[in-house]
Amino acid sequence: MDNIERLIRYEREGSKLDFKQEQYHRMKYPELIKDIMSMANVPSEGKRYIVIGVKDHLDGTKEFFSIPSEEIVDQATFQQIIRENIEPTIDFSYYPFEFDGNLLGVIEIDNCINAPYMMKKDYGNLKKGDCFIRNGSQQSRMIRRDYDEIERFKLDNFLGDKIEIGFDKDFDSRLRIEGVRNAKFPSEEVKAEIESILSKRTNPESTTRNKTFGGISSGFPNIYSPFRNIPYEERSTEDLKKYLENIEEKYLQHDWYYMGEEKAEKINLTVVNRGNKYLEDVLIMLEIPIDSGDVMEELIDKPKPNEVISIAANPFNSAKLYYPHVEKKSDVYTVQQNIGSLKHQLPMEVFNEDLRVFFGENVIGKSFKWSYTIYAKNLSNPINGELIIDIV
Repeated sequence: MDNIERLIRYEREGSKLDFKQEQYHRMKYPELIKDIMSMANVPSEGKRYIVIGVKDHLDGTKEFFSIPSEEIVDQATFQQIIRENIEPTIDFSYYPFEFDGNLLGVIEIDNCINAPYMMKKDYGNLKKGDCFIRNGSQQSRMIRRDYDEIERFKLDNFLGDKIEIGFDKDFDSRLRIEGVRNAKFPSEEVKAEIESILSKRTNPESTTRNKTFGGISSGFPNIYSPFRNIPYEERSTEDLKKYLENIEEKYLQHDWYYMGEEKAEKINLTVVNRGNKYLEDVLIMLEIPIDSGDVMEELIDKPKPNEVISIAANPFNSAKLYYPHVEKKSDVYTVQQNIGSLKHQLPMEVFNEDLRVFFGENVIGKSFKWSYTIYAKNLSNPINGELIIDIV
């Protein structure tokens, strides 16, 4: 069934469909202008129709008033009237349509992407600047709320697909990263060295002190030990055993710094607005699956040579202020960054400070989807998409 036939037979009047009993003659051209303008200003996708020669009754029945063939107006006449009186230009066509033996006229309005449409000069009882909109089966003068709704609709539908976001200046949506193999955390290295020393002490046949363990220099304790200038080998067995208790906790800051600053991938995103409108108060949120890697929730200060547990006296790290907000939830990390206004045609990095993500051996050979959402003050609906991380 033809779409027009379906509309005539089954549909009722609404924001995108109007039935007119009589043809638009010269005296009714102001009504023609107003009707087409009102339809074109509706913030909605798709075509709109005015069907001439039909009366839509309240009980849902329709009465037909066939248009004499000599009264079918040339399409160019209607287009000239609209072009001369409405700005910007409205794209529409007018053609005859036969339905159940009746000759009807159909005005088909399309591509209404430049609303609001309004009078550009006086014509009949219409004045320059007049602007009308159709709400349901009624039409009315536009008010501020109507203008706001049109702007939100245009942003959502004609700007959303003009926002590009990716991992680099080419806006690639896929990133290949080499996972970390054979990671040696400071706590593990210190633990291994102390355990080696204790093992030698329990073997009475061992009298030679080996100055290296697994390629780690005997000077290593001077980097991590809280006992400056006192090597582990010169500490008592009792002290070493006590020191091994909760070694991971003692070296927590060292481990986090090693993971976040020495081994983690530093990742940023680039975003650009290809449209011709600013996005205001933009917030970008990433959702990263927990099992795809360890996302650093904050920047870690570099430990001092003789420091085991984080001390508040560290020099202030200004980069912490610019690190994105990261929150660990049950199944995802959420990463949020406010970027202010997103101007058009100016690519910008999303994060003021690169996001740190550690990809260990457990994720090598896997791919993960990172979901992003872009919110803005002048977007009624957020923009959603996905990025892919491949760990090799």
